[in-house]
Amino acid sequence: MKYFFLLSGLVFGNYFFSQNIKDNKISINYIQLPKQKVDESISTFFTIYKDSYLDKNNQQLSIYQFKVDSAEAEQQIKIKTWKTLKNTIKRNYLDSLSVWKQNIAKGINRAKPTEPIYPEYPESYFLFPPVLSKSLSELMSNKSIKIAGFSEGNSGVRIEIDNLGLEVISIKGKYANQGKSYVVTARYKMPIVIKTFISGDLLHQKQYHNKIANHVVFKGKTEYDYEIWKMNVGESNKDIWINLQRKLWNTAINNISSVLDSEIGYPKKRENTEVYIVKKFQDYNYEKLLSAYNYAESGYGQVGLDRNKSRAKTQLIKAINIWEQEMKESDLANKKSRINSKISGLISANLADAYFWMEDFEKSNFYINKAINQGNLKAKNHCKKLKRDIPNFKKRYNVYIQ
Repeated sequence: MKYFFLLSGLVFGNYFFSQNIKDNKISINYIQLPKQKVDESISTFFTIYKDSYLDKNNQQLSIYQFKVDSAEAEQQIKIKTWKTLKNTIKRNYLDSLSVWKQNIAKGINRAKPTEPIYPEYPESYFLFPPVLSKSLSELMSNKSIKIAGFSEGNSGVRIEIDNLGLEVISIKGKYANQGKSYVVTARYKMPIVIKTFISGDLLHQKQYHNKIANHVVFKGKTEYDYEIWKMNVGESNKDIWINLQRKLWNTAINNISSVLDSEIGYPKKRENTEVYIVKKFQDYNYEKLLSAYNYAESGYGQVGLDRNKSRAKTQLIKAINIWEQEMKESDLANKKSRINSKISGLISANLADAYFWMEDFEKSNFYINKAINQGNLKAKNHCKKLKRDIPNFKKRYNVYIQ
């Protein structure tokens, strides 16, 4: 029993002694630095649109005209065959009427021959309108490439965009959903090549939509609904490929804008962090940690004001000086000390963050390792995420300061 009371005393003693930590959550807006630095005298870009799709359009028109000529020739053969068959049936009917009439004149009364059922006139043929590609400006007049930190102009970074044209390879329909719907799918590709040049040198090249993909042209209940839909398309002369082209262009423009933002741009980003302070505990005073927090909060609020973070660093160094001064009292072996292992780990986490945004990644790494090795779970988790971020931020920073 005495061991139980002894153990309880140790547990509750530590509990009542433990300092209370306040987590102050902060959102940090910042300007992401580029992977490849463009001379800062270059602040504009311009886009050149090439028209290779026009060759594809001419090819499509030629193919469509060939299909029309073939369909028209086949239709004329069907009509001629229909006329011949109808005339043969009608001629035979007229011959039978003539015999019937002659028999009446001879006094032979017989039933009048029944008029035969004639073959139906051949149905008109249906052809999908030619697949004609359109320019980006025709499809989406307000859509264009954006690069954070650059404005559109007539010089600077050169972007070449070449749409090779939409090509529909096949259109097939089949029942789906256990026969409850009829789906018509087109297999297509629409290669768009985008190249980016800086001072004549190729920076980036990517080709979009060059692989064959599927696009649902029609979805209804039966194949007869599909026939009605085709009739409506033919009557309205609707271009059924416009929305697909818009979708493909939208994907390509958004992607290349994102890529260029990451490669050479200065996009605005946001990170969330925490700054730890200790509430007053027994006779211990932690007012200096509150002062450090105020400096840090002011600094983090200014990180996104400029690319080199100069205004933010002025405030962050004040917080760092206070935290490092407090760390001189660290006593990891004594849980009852003012700056014990728990407080030391959390201050290390604060310092790791501050040095990270000061872009002193060596010192940030030093305090990250300190917090992970000596701190509590909160400090460890905080710094593990920070450690994962360092390689990317450090690489971009080293490029920027070259």
